[in-house]
Amino acid sequence: MRHHLRREQTAGTRPWPGWSGASRAGQRFRSAVESVVLVCLLLAVVASAVVGAPVTLFCAVVGAWVVLAVIVGLRNVLDAGCAFMLLVVGVILVVDLATHGPGSLLP
Repeated sequence: MRHHLRREQTAGTRPWPGWSGASRAGQRFRSAVESVVLVCLLLAVVASAVVGAPVTLFCAVVGAWVVLAVIVGLRNVLDAGCAFMLLVVGVILVVDLATHGPGSLLP
C-alpha cells in the first residue's frame, strides 16, 4: 500500500501553505449560507404546494436552478437541478396524497 503523505506531512496538517484557519472558517460560513438558501427554497416549494400557489412554486423552482448554478457551477448544475427536482416532485406527490387521499394518485 502506498502512502500519499509526504514525509514531513502528517494527517490533519494544512496541505497548502496559504490555507489558514480564517479561510476554512469562511468556507464553512459560505457552505452554511448556501445550505440555508437551498432549505429556504425547498420550504417555499412546500408552502406553495400546500397553499396551491403555482406561480410561487414556479418562482421557487426557477430560483433554485439559478442558485444551484451559482453554488455548484455550470458544469454540475444539471445534476444538482435534477436532484432538487426529484425533491420537488416528491413534495408535490406527498402534499397531493395528504390533501386528496390515495384516490388522487389513480388516473
